[in-house]
Amino acid sequence: MDNGSQKTFNNISFENLKPGFDNSFNSSNYSQPKLIIKQQVFHPMASDQMNFQNNINEIEKHNIINSNVDEDQQFQKKSNISPMYNNIQYSNIKLNKMVIINSLSDQKTVFIVQKILQESSNADIISIVVDLKGEYRKLIYDKYGNFFCKDLFKIIDTKERIEILKELSLTLSEDCCHSYATHPLQALVEFSSTEEEYKLILYSFNDYNKLLFATIDPNGSYVIQKIIDRIPERFRKDFNYIFSSFIGFVCKKKYGIVALKKFIECTRSEAVMPVIIKLIRLNFMNFAVDKYGNYLIQYILDRFANFSEGKEIKILIFNNFNVMCKSKYSSFICESYVKTLNNDEKIQLIKTLDLNSIIKSNNPNSLKILKSLGINMNIINAQNNIQLPLSLNSNMNNNNLNSNFTNYDFGYKSGKYN
Repeated sequence: MDNGSQKTFNNISFENLKPGFDNSFNSSNYSQPKLIIKQQVFHPMASDQMNFQNNINEIEKHNIINSNVDEDQQFQKKSNISPMYNNIQYSNIKLNKMVIINSLSDQKTVFIVQKILQESSNADIISIVVDLKGEYRKLIYDKYGNFFCKDLFKIIDTKERIEILKELSLTLSEDCCHSYATHPLQALVEFSSTEEEYKLILYSFNDYNKLLFATIDPNGSYVIQKIIDRIPERFRKDFNYIFSSFIGFVCKKKYGIVALKKFIECTRSEAVMPVIIKLIRLNFMNFAVDKYGNYLIQYILDRFANFSEGKEIKILIFNNFNVMCKSKYSSFICESYVKTLNNDEKIQLIKTLDLNSIIKSNNPNSLKILKSLGINMNIINAQNNIQLPLSLNSNMNNNNLNSNFTNYDFGYKSGKYN
């Protein structure tokens, strides 16, 4: 944990977190599996139908492989290789464990293996999956093997995917935090479609610490988002329960807030939103002034503006508006809030402003907020004389506004969120 951070949250202790994890998580903390590549690469796929080295030369001839370009960038050019591949014959070429592992020594040969995989029959693919049993964790950690696995996981059938998940499920929550392994694991989650697959994926995340740290990890967060987006809610009740227990912690983390927004978007359970709203109510200013926590409030305000959840957030913002305007991050919330107000609501808000303290805060965004309320900054004096725009003046004179806004009715309908 970061120095100075709280050791407990919602009565949950952070004293005994799993060794090797912290907020600055680095996948090197794990004991990563090693894929051993032989120095002398043997290519049994080379045959009368295909000379392996000639095909590599063919690729280089089309300027697909450039040793002066970063290797990761070269992988992004994969789509540009397809037309050139039409000139290469792949008939009767079979992939097996030795071919695949040996081809991962450089990017030139792995391109060819990926293309052969795409043209393989269903029977050949099944044979590949069986042949590679016990090697998948090594492959997904490999610089080139992860690309092969990503392609393989997209085209296999449910039966083969289940067998691979059985091999990876125990360590999936750890593996998803690796910069290479995260990509094939995202594909594995995305293309899963049965209850058995869902259970195997979620098995590794039925632990508080594992789910927490995968959620705030820059690589693991993407897998968590895939799980939330692709697995139906009825299968992830336990997952939702654990995730809801640390919302207040992950919303203040860069990658945690992204996963949390996806969680809110894809979760329809009526038990979830009340928990989130209560958490915001109890920690409102703590979240509002936080670099990432303010996004949670803005998201709720925007997504549920016409429902009871949004209405409650608006009341909290109104009651803390003067303080929030002075802080960099909470002022972003104020800016979003002002955009939701009609003329009458703007008048009510202006009557409560402490302009002297807001202006003296020297927050550039606060002046922008005042201007968006229609306040003429050129005529504000030490006595807080405010000249309202003409469109607001008439309403100001013709309305008897209630200065106590705590129970103010915005006129929005109350109802369940979508």
